[in-house]
Amino acid sequence: MKALISKLALTFAFVPSIAAYSVGKNRRVFVGTPIHQNRRLVQDCMTPLSRLCTLTETATVDEAVYLLLKLDVSGAPVINELTGELLGIVSTFDFLQQEAGDGALLPIEGTMENVKDYLNRAKKICATRVGDLMSPNPVTMSPEESMRNAAILMSQKNLHRLPIVENGRLVGMLTSSDVMIDMVRVVKSLPPAASKDDLISP
Repeated sequence: MKALISKLALTFAFVPSIAAYSVGKNRRVFVGTPIHQNRRLVQDCMTPLSRLCTLTETATVDEAVYLLLKLDVSGAPVINELTGELLGIVSTFDFLQQEAGDGALLPIEGTMENVKDYLNRAKKICATRVGDLMSPNPVTMSPEESMRNAAILMSQKNLHRLPIVENGRLVGMLTSSDVMIDMVRVVKSLPPAASKDDLISP
């Protein structure tokens, strides 16, 4: 399902209205897109901050689990409750890492990169606060970006949710479901399929 969403997001990001016609006696078919199109923006399709489930870095892990289960969501952005600054994201994967690593012995050896990874995993395993469990520095996007660019980024980075940030502050969230809904709108707005006679001149 995850792979399907990524493929559809990348494919339908490029699906505008299509025009086709033949040129010359050889009936070569030209396929192109109209010059004038409505540029769909992220801010028009995202879930705004007022409707988002958010967490603070001081919330306990137990509080976070309860809230996510209560609202039936698989993740939430972590923000500074005073400034609204985006600090990170907590997802079900973070909780899985904590549960799977409980009681594990991590070898603190190898390259500096390996050591940093082990220490980060240890921090998540021992976390009691959201600030220690969250994944910091998430990939973000501006609300004024196009849905096409958002779909490409989510596909390339294999993201199910993309925080939307303006001047460092969280203003919304774009999910794979939002992208799919936008795809449906685009398809519905396409003109009726032309007949063969309309596409190719005699």
